[in-house]
Amino acid sequence: MNHKKNTARILPPVPEGAIKRPSQSVLARLNKLVRTQKGQIAAIEMGSEEMFIGKDVVDATLKGWKKYPGQPFYFARIGYPAVHRRRAGLRKR
Repeated sequence: MNHKKNTARILPPVPEGAIKRPSQSVLARLNKLVRTQKGQIAAIEMGSEEMFIGKDVVDATLKGWKKYPGQPFYFARIGYPAVHRRRAGLRKR
């Protein structure tokens, strides 16, 4: 019998409230940027609520890490409800 070792990573449960959402003041600042920077990505450092604007997630993250190295960010696409969109569809077989 050949027994394979289970190598799947099991992530610990996320503590209650671990994923924060931006405050109303941050959302208002994002809405002011729609006219000038629509489509850009905003990386928001949730502790300071400081925003870093870039052309994509990587660009915005690198700008944010210059001031907050290794910190996680909340991402928002300015003027859109989601950061990414799915362009693929289903195929009939």
